[in-house]
Amino acid sequence: MTKNLLHTIMIKPEEQPIHPMDVSGLIQKIQEGYTIKRVDKHTTKKTFAPSTIAFGHGECPRYWYLAFDGQMFEDNADAYSAANMTAGSLSHARIQAAMMNSKIAKIYKDDEGEDTTEFKVRHDDPPIFGYGDVMLDWQGEELLGEIKTMMNEGFEYRKTKNKAKSGHLMQLLIYMKIFKRAKGVLIYENKNNHELLILPVEVNDHYRRWVDQAFDWMREVRKNWENQTLPTKNYRSNSKICKSCPIKKACESAGTGVVKLKSLEVLGEELQMV
Repeated sequence: MTKNLLHTIMIKPEEQPIHPMDVSGLIQKIQEGYTIKRVDKHTTKKTFAPSTIAFGHGECPRYWYLAFDGQMFEDNADAYSAANMTAGSLSHARIQAAMMNSKIAKIYKDDEGEDTTEFKVRHDDPPIFGYGDVMLDWQGEELLGEIKTMMNEGFEYRKTKNKAKSGHLMQLLIYMKIFKRAKGVLIYENKNNHELLILPVEVNDHYRRWVDQAFDWMREVRKNWENQTLPTKNYRSNSKICKSCPIKKACESAGTGVVKLKSLEVLGEELQMV
């Protein structure tokens, strides 16, 4: 009797079908939580942001002119995009904590007095403000590091080609120029499996000319804003850059503009042909 009872208890029950509970709309409700606090707001930019300067609308002189004027910035991020950005921020914090634990990172204090590897980046001419990810102490040298996360396909491409994304490289070079560092590293993480890829960056003549042109471009854009000389449009309104621009509506209603300024990406392409 006891043996049979034990045998009965130890038999793994068959998997039961999913309970017919009504959960329709639950996923949508969870996704709402990602975007509910992401709202449109009026913002006046006072400085160029290195994390934006070489990406999409950040390459557009008209965007910065209007942003310096102050505009209503629309947040068009969907639940997936918002979740992706949150995951990236959490990954940054985890990697930074790992570098502090392994004692290879310079430690700063954030505004709340907590330890961090992040440091403020400031420059007056042109006006630039941002946050660098880490200063690394590696083999007796101080390396300026920038952390980026990406999905497996992009990561594997960077790994195979041993090539940084141009916008990431420009961001790092801006920091290196401001802090007068000759060596830095781009730290890529694969979002799928947390694999790391380190791409070393050492300033050479090509990089120096490229980042110098970017600084000159920012100065020219800022000067045009100070003189209230609105740049003309460099892109079609249905272009990928315009569609994702947070101040697209303000741009469409701002007028045609009076001066033609090249986009930053064009300057970079021209430099690479030298």
